[in-house]
Amino acid sequence: MRKLLLLLIGFLSATGVLLVFRDEWPWVAGQERWFSLLHIWGGLFFLVMFPLYAWDHVSTHRHWLRVMAGVTLSGATQLLAASVLILTGLVWLIYGEAAWALLRAVHHGLTYLLLASLAGHFLSPKR
Repeated sequence: MRKLLLLLIGFLSATGVLLVFRDEWPWVAGQERWFSLLHIWGGLFFLVMFPLYAWDHVSTHRHWLRVMAGVTLSGATQLLAASVLILTGLVWLIYGEAAWALLRAVHHGLTYLLLASLAGHFLSPKR
């Protein structure tokens, strides 16, 4: 399930970045509707998969929660970033282009934070 979730995060990041920078890439502008649909469906799948995996992962590795280490900090950052990404994504899905510019900026910025914390999580030493 971890590999599937990582692939999904990569897919959502790629489609999201394509949608954000659609004006710079003319080949994306013509296909914006399809990229948007793929991103929404991927996001709904992430909405189901991430909480299930996070619950299982935290339950399995709960002993790390008592240790202040890089792996704990990066895991907590992932949990927070992904949770806020899900919430902002749902608000954006409901309100569409009427969503606040700050909400869109937060959603976009948290994507990079999630990717950085994933890298930090894998690179953190584990005992």
